[in-house]
Amino acid sequence: MILERYIIRNYVGPFFFSISIITFLFIMDFILRYIDLFLNKGVEFLVVLQTFILSLGHMFALIIPMAVLPATLMTFGNLSSENEITAMRASGVSLYRMILPGVVMASLLTFGMILYNNHVLPESNHKLLNLLIDINKKKPTVEIKANVFISAFKDYTIYVRHKDDKTGQIRDIQIFRYSKPGALPTTIVAEKGRLEYIERSQLLRFELENGEIHEMPQGNDPSTYRRTEFKHYVINIDDIDRSLKRSERKYRGDREMNVKQMKEKIEAIRSDIAGVDLKMADLATSQAKAVFRLLDATARDSLLGGAASSQPAGAPSTRARRDSPTPRLEVSRATAKANAQAMRSKSAVTYRALESQREIKESYFRQINRYRVEIHKKFSIPFACVIFVLIGSPIALRMGRSGMNMAIGLSILVFLVYYICLIGGEKLADRRIVSPAFAMWVPNVIFGVAAIALIRRASAEQSVIRWTRFNPFRSVKRTS
Repeated sequence: MILERYIIRNYVGPFFFSISIITFLFIMDFILRYIDLFLNKGVEFLVVLQTFILSLGHMFALIIPMAVLPATLMTFGNLSSENEITAMRASGVSLYRMILPGVVMASLLTFGMILYNNHVLPESNHKLLNLLIDINKKKPTVEIKANVFISAFKDYTIYVRHKDDKTGQIRDIQIFRYSKPGALPTTIVAEKGRLEYIERSQLLRFELENGEIHEMPQGNDPSTYRRTEFKHYVINIDDIDRSLKRSERKYRGDREMNVKQMKEKIEAIRSDIAGVDLKMADLATSQAKAVFRLLDATARDSLLGGAASSQPAGAPSTRARRDSPTPRLEVSRATAKANAQAMRSKSAVTYRALESQREIKESYFRQINRYRVEIHKKFSIPFACVIFVLIGSPIALRMGRSGMNMAIGLSILVFLVYYICLIGGEKLADRRIVSPAFAMWVPNVIFGVAAIALIRRASAEQSVIRWTRFNPFRSVKRTS
């Protein structure tokens, strides 16, 4: 156990170093993604800090597995550079025993990440999305600036040529007030004035002096134009509340649910699919009955023959009707044509309804696949911790002293391939091209197979005697 504890202690430093580097990169991405939103909305620092803390939820779901690979490469690279790997091999320590401590720690980490993804991550994502929605609803912080048209206020556009930020004095003011859609705005101009924000009443007050009001009360009718001069005029723009209004959104997306909630959602969707199937069966049955009715001659003549095939009591003979043309035949043909057209229209409506129900059913299946993808993702990504230990250990041993130099580059390459496989599989599963289980686990399978091959090869190379015993020609070829 002394050897195992020693290897685990060597893991701790590189692991936390990798976490710090990857977390820093994620933080930079967070800043670039949300800085414009925070600045435009005037979000307080505590709200920004809360958003960042909640964002760490989905960050750590990826950071922890990603940190395992560079930690493994650096750990075994350090052991190899200090010739400790050579000493272990000389002492008869097998490669499997060297890798075992990392696998055990990765397994514990996998179990912890599964619990984290199922219980902590959904709540974190739900609160983060609620907060981002509230921030997006927040009214922007508008500052009246000189020589800039401000149109953020409802029904107003404001232009100020000069402004004193200390006293609130303004000069050369133009205010355009829109009262009716499509109508010319009321224009208010003033030589000077004062700007004041009344926080308690949520009002923006303009106290204007020596100005004019130009307006057309009757819309765009020039004959109603009116100009009013004033010495003192006050404009109050209300609803200037820039505070963040918190709300609680009940709806949860697939990434805001745990496994139990997603399974319940899948069962509910399957019930909806059963209802769609019943509706499609009813539509198809009614259409089939309407078609099969035409196989019966009596029903066909009654529907399409109309009065042409029916002879009511006391009607004239066929010969008499043949000799003397009557409008009854023309009426029956028109009726038959109308009935046939009605049947075709009804059939077309039924087919469109069936196609609509089929598309609804397809959308339900896509929803089920999306939930199943998220369920498998909660297990497949944490299991990548074990895969990265298995694939990183033999690679670091083969690199030897260059392991430290190649750790970052190789990690980025592996992450890129793994991420492409994961995202590509998710898209294929959402489109029902492949199953969700296959889509989410195929990256682990690919890298797992590669890891087993590398471990077997590195283990075989560890003992020259054992290798020679099983394959002497290959041994000679390698040593030549």
